[in-house]
Amino acid sequence: MNRRVIGALLFIIGIVVALISAAKLPAIGTVSDMLPLYMSAVALSLVGLLLLHYPCLEKKKRSQVAHHTFSMVIKLLEELLVEMQRFGEDIDSLDGVNMARRVNFLLDKYILPFVAARQEVVLMLGQYQGVEVLVAVAQGERLLNRMYSAASDDHVIEAMATYPKALMAIENAYRIINGE
Repeated sequence: MNRRVIGALLFIIGIVVALISAAKLPAIGTVSDMLPLYMSAVALSLVGLLLLHYPCLEKKKRSQVAHHTFSMVIKLLEELLVEMQRFGEDIDSLDGVNMARRVNFLLDKYILPFVAARQEVVLMLGQYQGVEVLVAVAQGERLLNRMYSAASDDHVIEAMATYPKALMAIENAYRIINGE
């Protein structure tokens, strides 16, 4: 039996028992001997009410966590864009090893955490727009991995030629996520 059904049963039973126990009038000037049963029934109905509404509270909490994670994802994407633009300014002066290090830094610090939060992106943006963002970031990731591979093999010209495409993919993801 799920939590909601148990909660509904406890609530109903608690209300019925509380009504029955409240129906007995005490003797004049005394407290009813049904008071402990009445209080227990009220407590039982409150427990049932909590169990009945617990999934709603849990869903709301998950939504708040997803919203917080989504705002962190937007911040990650903004920072990645800034770092990639800085990387573009320095790319002509970098050798293969330093270029590979910078690309690896971008992948580790920005792309991997973004990919880890892909569920929240889809939840917050919806299926269609969320998938568009994820595809654009995946394309940027693939191109950054291609840059890393080329730079590691000391094919600096090929890595430099791949950079504008990677930047464009990340810019596209940023535009989509901001609704532009």
